[in-house]
Amino acid sequence: MYRVRGRLDGVLRGATGPMGTFPAQDPSPIERVSTADGGSVAIKRRPMPGGVPVLFIHGLAVNADLWDLPDISGPGFRYRSLARCCHDAGFDVWLMNLRGHGKPHMLSEPPPGQTDWCVDHFILQDLPAVLNHIRAATGQPPFVVAASMGSMSLAGYLQGATDAGTPTAPRIVANPDLARRRQQGVAGCVFAEFPARLIWPISPFDEDGKLSFATLWEHWRNREGAANFPFELVARSNVIQALIEGLGGIPISLVKGNPHVEPWYRHLPGHLPTAAAAAELYATRIMLAVAATFTGATNHRAEVLLNGRRYVIDDMKAGVLRQMAKSVRQRAFVSYLGQPDHVYSDHYHLIEVPALVVQGGRDRIANHDIARDCFFDVIRSRDKTWLADPEIAHGEIEAAPAACERLYPRIVDWLAARRPAVCASARQEAS
Repeated sequence: MYRVRGRLDGVLRGATGPMGTFPAQDPSPIERVSTADGGSVAIKRRPMPGGVPVLFIHGLAVNADLWDLPDISGPGFRYRSLARCCHDAGFDVWLMNLRGHGKPHMLSEPPPGQTDWCVDHFILQDLPAVLNHIRAATGQPPFVVAASMGSMSLAGYLQGATDAGTPTAPRIVANPDLARRRQQGVAGCVFAEFPARLIWPISPFDEDGKLSFATLWEHWRNREGAANFPFELVARSNVIQALIEGLGGIPISLVKGNPHVEPWYRHLPGHLPTAAAAAELYATRIMLAVAATFTGATNHRAEVLLNGRRYVIDDMKAGVLRQMAKSVRQRAFVSYLGQPDHVYSDHYHLIEVPALVVQGGRDRIANHDIARDCFFDVIRSRDKTWLADPEIAHGEIEAAPAACERLYPRIVDWLAARRPAVCASARQEAS
């Protein structure tokens, strides 16, 4: 028991205080930005006077705090978030929640009456509002760091995706002129864990969507990034889709902790707090192991997420999941709103902004080779960099100590190397 207590002491203390304490309420100011359709996007800022702004965009089933978990050290690992690393390097850090994410303390609200939404809404409404706000507030074009679904949203925004239809009949198109204007308003972009097209080198389905049981049997045990049979089967299952539709999504935030309330076991007598903390740590490890079936992750530490009281977990709306499933079926990244479909993945050639693409070789959601072939090699950026780690999987770039050690310094260096030119340009325009 004392050996367990010693290990958990470091886990629960982290950078916040003695065993049993919990992360203090984040003092960073939260601002709310109105969207054109009447929504309200919550953004958290870690100000840095004179610093170049960096906006962080989260992915599916999480929120902005995943980029900004508290510092923690433990046996064999040390974690410090990418947002904090950027702030330490002199950047003005902004973290946004896409609509519907961030409750209770930092909720981005959809417009009144809207009960469902999809990635198209993030592209058409949320990102334009937030990026315009940051430029107006700082007088500088921001860098943007996005992961997974956030990278999808960023790629749609940069290609000038806009609604050319009517309020009752939307029609999404890529506008090259709008794409140029939007890209002139950003300093550079980091695309992490980007599922540029929702396809895999090894798939149990053929081009017509017919299931091959021979392929399914042969490669079922494949746990590398070349295949993701569980994800494909779930995306194509009518039964599961009907269940999600009936629920309105997957309310996984019900299991997350509250960052502003002490753990329930904090005041139990004797050794019970240690035993309860050990049980919670074990349960979190099981949760991560289940998620790894879809993501391929092996580098997560439950201690990192528990130090943040798991408040990074967020709900998945039915509309978002429908769009993901549709993209899997069409083997692309496609719109959900309006007709005809807009194929976002057919317009990556419109992107010319300085770009860093960060992928993991074990990523089972955003395959390493697909991201390179379908996105990195297609964009027309003169300044583009490919950064890959063969042992990193989906979700680990935001919150795994391994990524903190091996990738964060290189990401910060990439941003910093482009910062002087941005500052000089801003000063020249101001004069």
